[in-house]
Amino acid sequence: MQLCSNRREGFGPSSSISSPIPTSCFVDVILIPLPIWLAIALLPILFALSLHHRKQNYNPSTAYLRAVPRRNWAFTLTSAVYYILIVANGLMMTLEIVRLELIHFGIGLLPFVYAGLIVALFLYWSEGVKGRIRGWQAVNAVVWIGGVVMSAVKVVGLSKEGIDSRKGSKYPLSDQVIDVAVMAGVYAVVAILEVVLGFWRALRRARREREQSPQSGMSPVMENSEYVGKFRPNA
Repeated sequence: MQLCSNRREGFGPSSSISSPIPTSCFVDVILIPLPIWLAIALLPILFALSLHHRKQNYNPSTAYLRAVPRRNWAFTLTSAVYYILIVANGLMMTLEIVRLELIHFGIGLLPFVYAGLIVALFLYWSEGVKGRIRGWQAVNAVVWIGGVVMSAVKVVGLSKEGIDSRKGSKYPLSDQVIDVAVMAGVYAVVAILEVVLGFWRALRRARREREQSPQSGMSPVMENSEYVGKFRPNA
């Protein structure tokens, strides 16, 4: 199966129709998947740095401590909206792919977007696999912000081809412009929600840690130590 077929221009970074935006084939094959490639390349780097950080800063007396925030319905509802929007963007991408296939235009590497959505969703849900990947938010930022930028570039390029193109076909260009613009908007909302939820989650965890901290100022491990018991000062 060809990556692009029956398009007005072939694969190439320069276009005589949508200049300075590259050809639609180049956008679908190179630009749209580019943030995903960058995010996936960044992931093992962050994981390696996290391993090094844990080795340098491991403290067995506090390794077991992990605050679990109380259930908060507002936070849960906002998180649900976040997940729903990610799924919605996946469905919008499916719609674009199916309709491009219906007019035999080829789909480039658009399916690779699914990988980015899954990786970003999993990192958020697992909190960077429960803190093992420090800075995982950078990976998600590349996916979301990159999605906004590349989708916006694609909208501009498609619009330059003539908004009335492919009228009467199973996928008018005007419909594709709307689909891609919607995806760009959803990417932007998801990025904003992730920032809000990140701060919210951090505040909830900090509050929970304060509530669980021992009154004596010592960790539970030290408080239960036999040495502390032997030499505890008289009140």
